[in-house]
Amino acid sequence: MKNENWKLFTPITIKGLQVRNRIALLPMGNKLQSATGEVTLQLIDFYEEVAKGGAGLVIVQAAYVTDEFGGTRLVIYSDDYVSGLNYLAETIKARGARVGIQIAHPGYQAADKKSVNTLNDQAIENMIEAFGRAAERARRAGFEMVEIHGAHGYLIPQFLSGLTNERTDAYGGGWEKRMTFPIRVYRKVREAVGEDFPISFRLSADEFVRGGISLEDTKKIARILEGEGVDLISLSAGKRPETGEWSIQPMALPRGCLAHLSQELKPLIHIPVLVAGRINDPVLANSILEEGKADLVGMGRALIADPWLPRKAWEGRLPEIRKCLACNYCHGKRLIFELPLKCTVNPEVGRRRKMALIPARKKKRVLVAGGGPGGMECAYTLHQRGHEVLLFEKTAFLGGKLRVAAIPPHREEISEFMEFLIQRTWREKIPVFLNYEVEASTLRDVQPDALVLATGAKAICPSIPGMDKEFCITAEEALTGNLGARRILVLGGGMVGCETAEFLAMRGKEVTLVEKLPELGLDVEPRTRKLLLKRLLELRPAIHTSTEVVRIEGGRAILRDLKGQESEASFAALVFAAGFAADDSLLDSLKSAALEIQCIGDCSVPRGILEAIHEGNRAGRLV
Repeated sequence: MKNENWKLFTPITIKGLQVRNRIALLPMGNKLQSATGEVTLQLIDFYEEVAKGGAGLVIVQAAYVTDEFGGTRLVIYSDDYVSGLNYLAETIKARGARVGIQIAHPGYQAADKKSVNTLNDQAIENMIEAFGRAAERARRAGFEMVEIHGAHGYLIPQFLSGLTNERTDAYGGGWEKRMTFPIRVYRKVREAVGEDFPISFRLSADEFVRGGISLEDTKKIARILEGEGVDLISLSAGKRPETGEWSIQPMALPRGCLAHLSQELKPLIHIPVLVAGRINDPVLANSILEEGKADLVGMGRALIADPWLPRKAWEGRLPEIRKCLACNYCHGKRLIFELPLKCTVNPEVGRRRKMALIPARKKKRVLVAGGGPGGMECAYTLHQRGHEVLLFEKTAFLGGKLRVAAIPPHREEISEFMEFLIQRTWREKIPVFLNYEVEASTLRDVQPDALVLATGAKAICPSIPGMDKEFCITAEEALTGNLGARRILVLGGGMVGCETAEFLAMRGKEVTLVEKLPELGLDVEPRTRKLLLKRLLELRPAIHTSTEVVRIEGGRAILRDLKGQESEASFAALVFAAGFAADDSLLDSLKSAALEIQCIGDCSVPRGILEAIHEGNRAGRLV
């Protein structure tokens, strides 16, 4: 049943620009541009797919207005880039979406001996002019709206905030003077694009930094900007680097976590308000609009995970939406290292043009062993290409390690992705054999042409002198069982160990956490790690870093740090979270088989969800 009557799918007009619905792609960086900041076919491919998927407004990522900074950034500081930007804008519009572009200057938080406090008047004039010229290029390139980036601790909020602006001239001091720079930027942009052209202003509604920009400040800023003639206020939050978790929110922050901020601002101004903040569910998005908390909803990672989310929602195909996990792999493990966009759950993002599924030249019978994320993704891809697929899973349920990964606190949404994979498998009518472990005899019975091994990994149980395995369990067993012991020693302080320790401590256990590296959670995405460690420390487990367990003496573990000093920790149960080893036993028994074999995911090398999904997709294309 179509959801065309939802407020989410009603049009909205922004200064004469009619937008087909109220879903906007946020201007999130993706590093798909060239090394010199030019538009590439890969960049166009990404934005075109989002426009095809039904988003009403596509706001292209921040384009830098000056050439001060290196790194891979989209740029708009020269006429040389207008041609490529025009190709991008026209492609998006041809797919029915309206298109804007964000113009930005990142400021000087990371620059040596430079800040807004050291800029002379001429440097400030040059920046204001740069914003104006960038806006004129945007209009000339065919964009229908320009957005001024005034959020996340970039240049403009560095002038706005009393925390960063210590100037005593016309650009600093009291509140009115700190508004001088953003107002002059806006006026120059308006002069460049004309009175009939929509201008959006993006703000951090709250920086969540003591002494920084607060919601009360933002209310004043927004009213002043409306008075100046701004046509749309786009709300985000946070300030980099101090509170970046509020700009790119991890799974630990609730969905729609900024809607209360827009709800407070909206009654104070008359222009439309766009709100962002972990909006990955169209039902949530529609409720935000229906409750009057905003006029548009911004989606960034949600449309990376599934560019077709708007169209699926409009058509009533909600179970087919592949929701963003907010794992932040796209940002915390890619973009901050100047690497191009990758998504944990969507292996095709930014590469759709190259990854169009090609029907199999020869239909084969393919046996996929393992019903975890990699196995299900592979089975689906094979099925889409026309192969006959048989999916075997040795347990009674599909899902593999995702079932356990969704158990720790703030990881529950992983189960939604698992359900998406399972429902897609059933919907495609892929034959599934549960409670059926693949052995050599299975191959003789099935006679497949190809075999894909997605059999996962097994927890490593290190050998420690004096250890009695009666007291030892894996992290998976600790999470899924009813652990009766009260004093627990968790061995391993990576992501699995920290999440298990938090899970146990929340249930009243006395937890000791031992990690041989100097810090905990070094394999965790930075924003997720910050919140995980904060919660863990509030639970006050005993933590030993740069430490190993050298022997066990009854119910005591003897610990040794890097200096050779020994201590002890008593326990009633020992939980191993020290990594995994590939479960490739089946592969060893099939080495002599005259069969096309591929090994994917953890049974190749133990890693994460992304590798399982991407390798499953790749294997499905290679058979």
